[in-house]
Amino acid sequence: MDLERVSQELYRLPPTEFTAARNAKAAEARLQGRADLATSLKKLRRPSVGAWLANLLVVEDSRDVDHLIDLGAQLRSSAKNLDGEQIRKVSKDKAVTVSKLARAAGAKASRMDQPASSAAMTELETTLEAAFADAAAAQELQAGRLARGLQYSGLGVALPTGPSSSGRPGGSSSPTRQTAAERAAKRRAFDRAKTDADRADAELAEAKRSVVLAERELRRLRAAEASAARRSRDAQKRAATARKKFRG
Repeated sequence: MDLERVSQELYRLPPTEFTAARNAKAAEARLQGRADLATSLKKLRRPSVGAWLANLLVVEDSRDVDHLIDLGAQLRSSAKNLDGEQIRKVSKDKAVTVSKLARAAGAKASRMDQPASSAAMTELETTLEAAFADAAAAQELQAGRLARGLQYSGLGVALPTGPSSSGRPGGSSSPTRQTAAERAAKRRAFDRAKTDADRADAELAEAKRSVVLAERELRRLRAAEASAARRSRDAQKRAATARKKFRG
């Protein structure tokens, strides 16, 4: 029995079963004479429903979780080389993957008779968004031992509430701590702003392409006009010559 393996097992359990299972494991470790392990296990905090669902997805839907993380890595590594259409495609793929994972998590919660409130689902989606946006958050998620959801502020990843699964401080319990609703509102505002920015980039790229095509068409029309003018002058000359011959 080691801390990492037992932690992973515990954090896959529904939150309602966590405390009893953790205490049983700690007692077992103590009986084996492993007081340090027992102490470490007792420090593990019961996960929120959103964090539990994220831990469950890492195990049972790892392919989709990895895909989401790969999308984020792709966007960060090549953002300067992507045009607006490519950025919009990655953003759409991310949104589809997050939605798919959220639906899968909701089904798991229902199947295991663990109610998942809208706040819990928001916490899960915010965690998935953080894993997409930040490599450190991705590693934290993939460890499968979250006690609280992750949040990405653009300056780094943070555990928004309570301690982490390893017992390290992961947030403040002060009155200034953001509520889940506030975080969700800010996340929605950020997503809207990012979507607008992606759309603006795509529209700019499309406008540039339209300008190039318009300039190309203008050059073609000017060339056609010049050619028509030459033909007209030649035709006028031939008509004048023919008129002189006819009169003479």
